[in-house]
Amino acid sequence: MAQRDDTTGTGAEPARDAEQVTVYYDAGRFAAWPFNHGLWRFPDGDLLVAFSRGATAYDSPAEVGHRTVDAERGEYVTLRSTDGGRTWPLESLRVLGTHAGLEAALRAAGAPAAPETPPDWTSPDFCLTAGFGIPPHSAQHLGYTQYSRDRGRTWEGPFAVPAFGFDWVQVKPDFLVRPDGLVLLFVTVRRRANGGAGGAGSRFVAVYATPDGGLTWRYLSAILATSPDEPYVNRYYASPVLLPDGRILVALRCQIDARNAWPEVFESADGGRTWRFVARVADWGGPTHLSSLPDGRLLAVYGYRTPAYGVRARLSEDAGRTWGRELILRDDGGSYDLGYPRAVPLGDGRVLAAYYFNRRDDPVQQNGGVRHIAATIFAP
Repeated sequence: MAQRDDTTGTGAEPARDAEQVTVYYDAGRFAAWPFNHGLWRFPDGDLLVAFSRGATAYDSPAEVGHRTVDAERGEYVTLRSTDGGRTWPLESLRVLGTHAGLEAALRAAGAPAAPETPPDWTSPDFCLTAGFGIPPHSAQHLGYTQYSRDRGRTWEGPFAVPAFGFDWVQVKPDFLVRPDGLVLLFVTVRRRANGGAGGAGSRFVAVYATPDGGLTWRYLSAILATSPDEPYVNRYYASPVLLPDGRILVALRCQIDARNAWPEVFESADGGRTWRFVARVADWGGPTHLSSLPDGRLLAVYGYRTPAYGVRARLSEDAGRTWGRELILRDDGGSYDLGYPRAVPLGDGRVLAAYYFNRRDDPVQQNGGVRHIAATIFAP
């Protein structure tokens, strides 16, 4: 396939052989954010997705507010598929904890800071989920991880992630293991400018490192842009990929507000110590999940929060320097409140991308339809 650098948003085309799947839908709940919690494919082909759900009546704007459905009412769950992502039986649903319960566990006296023995971060059975760094203010400083060593059947934690002096820490399951064994965790943090409130330009990504498998964490570096818009654009939610030559790429969400966001790629050639800008993936979209396909290409999947609302993707054949034509996974969204995808190769040349969605044809509407977990299976 000839590489095309079409970043204007024109010439987008439907993804080939796309199959749409409803993963989890409940008209009395707001279900969202697989990017925040995780998606895994195991060697036997089973899939596991993690997401947040919170009870809601869909009868007012406040009832679909993220603070309401996540920070105040949220519980974090996993759901499993054993047929390549086409069905997700509700009886497989497992609750990992509520926001309130996990926060209380972290603040309890004697709460463990780490597992007794380090997990194997390279094991195909290993899963990491994470959270917090969202309102209300009582949880501002908290970030945590939970581990599974058996494909999500049992979980350990929560374990607190240090703030290292930042006033706001948000942890997501974005990590990689360097060739020398050092584990890097990519954490969104916030700094207050001149002692004031953290606003535009205050969020960025800090790279944490653990030399002992998660027993202790250290600060390694920050991914900071050097561009004219740096003071007023937040760049955060890193999705990392380790290239065969040892370089690290991350896709960042660059944002002014919820509807004006775009993906950029940064690179480190020294194990995550320093970073430089590589390319802008698209005009709009985010957050973006970046992954390596078995054939060596890179896949970027992102929510598209501009009409027509939906989910889109792009491919790169040259380690992220240029990106091909934009692929439309779907464009039937009812509002911009969607996206946060993660994607995994299925082993047959196809990819499954899971995300949260709302349909414009949904009979239940509150600034878009019922927020639910959906997936697209497609051939990139």
